Amino acid sequence: MRTIVHFSDRPISRIDDLYGEAHREAVSKVYKAVEEGHFIAILGARRVGKTSIVKTFLNTYNYRFIYFDLSPYMNLRAVSLRSLVPAEIGFDENQLSSEARLNLSILSLVLRKEKITSEVFQKNFLSLLRELNHKYRKTVVVFDEAQVLAFIKGINYRGILQFIHNNYGNVIVILTGSMPGLLEKLISPAEAEKPGFARYIEEIYIPRWNRNETVNFLREGFRTKSINYRDEELHEVYEELSGIPGFISYYGLLRLNGLSHHDALDKTVEYAIAEWERDLRSFLNMYNSPLYIYILAILAEIITGLSWRELKGELERRLERSIGKSTLHKILSNLLKAGMIEKQ
Repeated sequence: MRTIVHFSDRPISRIDDLYGEAHREAVSKVYKAVEEGHFIAILGARRVGKTSIVKTFLNTYNYRFIYFDLSPYMNLRAVSLRSLVPAEIGFDENQLSSEARLNLSILSLVLRKEKITSEVFQKNFLSLLRELNHKYRKTVVVFDEAQVLAFIKGINYRGILQFIHNNYGNVIVILTGSMPGLLEKLISPAEAEKPGFARYIEEIYIPRWNRNETVNFLREGFRTKSINYRDEELHEVYEELSGIPGFISYYGLLRLNGLSHHDALDKTVEYAIAEWERDLRSFLNMYNSPLYIYILAILAEIITGLSWRELKGELERRLERSIGKSTLHKILSNLLKAGMIEKQ
């Protein structure tokens, strides 16, 4: 299949437009997991293409679905329950019973005078899913950037997900997360008394593009749009943007709009930094310790990286005190799982 290159700052929703072998393969993995009835976690860095994979899957296989987009609330410590509103509904509401349509109207804030409490939300949401479970072979519920669920006041999201898993066999939940380790911590906490539904989750990791994918994507797009370029510029884009598809496509869009290579790359780097700062704030909402900032600052200054021993020594020098091995191991482990640092 020949992929059509489109430079865009919006998620892809057509399989013909989804670039990258691993990304197209991920759509097939999601389909297989849905058919087998597994809950799914789609994990990967910010702008790596998780939303594109979800939207392409929904558009390709035509499942009925409810889609919650929680990405605008990623860096907040407290999120209002009224933010948990479906961004998109993928079925004919007129085919539902009057009770289910009322439930959906309340969840969608169509009936704005209705007071939405956590009890009202859970009752209406589960009641709606009960009918969808009985009425249709498969219904998919998507929580995009699902780590935000932990910060929505009054919601027992684990209880809701566990209830769906235990009682609604025809309802499949897809969770996406920009910080894999954080999402895993939220859905399967170490302190949980029972393993729960999390042990049944199919985890699908979305990688960044490699150098060849990045260069070929830009080369094909530029040739199609008759944009002049030099090969060394394409390699510089890969190095600067770390193979993140969303940022690379954004760079291509800026070039399409007439910007030079250097101006387009500078603007894209500014955009990428702003996105990663949001991720960092979201991470620190969960792991509230200045030690994380110290370690990230040290590693950012030493671009060649540091060994474990070198990092420990530099951290202790700056803090003017010793740091236990177990403390440092825990911090590095959390940063690795969140995709904030890499181990080589």
